[in-house]
Amino acid sequence: MHDRAPARPTPRPRAAWLALAAALALAPGALAEESDAEPAIGFPGTLGLTGMRDMVDARVPAVLSIRAGARYDVTVLEHKFRSAFRAARNQQSHEFTLYGGASALGLLDASVRLPFVYRRDGIEFDGQPSPRARYDQGWGDLDVAAKVAWGLGPVVLSPFAFGKLPSGEPDVGDFARFEYGVAATFDFLNRYLAVHANLAGVQAEEGRQAIRYRLGASAVVWADEGFVVRVYGYGDGIEYEGSIDSDFDVDFGVQALLGLLTFELGMSVRLVDTGQIDDALRGARSPADGVGIFERHITPAGHWSLVAGVGVMF
Repeated sequence: MHDRAPARPTPRPRAAWLALAAALALAPGALAEESDAEPAIGFPGTLGLTGMRDMVDARVPAVLSIRAGARYDVTVLEHKFRSAFRAARNQQSHEFTLYGGASALGLLDASVRLPFVYRRDGIEFDGQPSPRARYDQGWGDLDVAAKVAWGLGPVVLSPFAFGKLPSGEPDVGDFARFEYGVAATFDFLNRYLAVHANLAGVQAEEGRQAIRYRLGASAVVWADEGFVVRVYGYGDGIEYEGSIDSDFDVDFGVQALLGLLTFELGMSVRLVDTGQIDDALRGARSPADGVGIFERHITPAGHWSLVAGVGVMF
């Protein structure tokens, strides 16, 4: 009687396991421990991407997520000019913005936003209001943004890009602008706390270039079924090519989810103003009231903004 040959072990589908592991590594939310704070990842920022105001959150919801809503932003910028004469300029920008965005599989995130703009640009000469105060209103440029997320252990990295399409009405169309960079997020304590960072390059019309950087944190202070509250704060700096310093703002606020409804209330205050003439001011000033006024003649007098938003998230 012959001995039977030992059975060969069934080959393991190593390739399939490796492919699955790679897919899970690229999808940062796929293996995450289920957390009551998870819905906070889907909060929209200014661009409609996940985040808080201008800060891009590198994370993307692990399941299909769709969001839409409206935001109201008001920004006040004051400058004093000293040249052949003394002048003061007060700019107010009011934007009512509609946005929409979608995320999928913890990997992809994209958004679009359309602002309706009202701007007031007033100037005084030697304390006397100028009759040439400018008022603009209408639909602004269409903004589009996208990012792709990769998980590296507890850290998520996301290259992102944001650009303006020249679709706005001539009186209110913003200068063409393109921003590209990378966002990083490190979360811990079962996603209740997170540290965020952004580093980006900025290209604007007239060949202007800048480096923009943001660093801050967020904390989910309440998370229950159907009700989530997150607070955030971060520093936002931008340094234009040839500038010896950065404009630097501090942003802070609160975001909330109640059922399917999202809410946001935030504020920004400028701590350092380099006196750069920004895009809006360059486009608004006329030769008659801009004679002899250059960056070196500017004394910053104040810069702050407020934001309120409401939306839905599925």
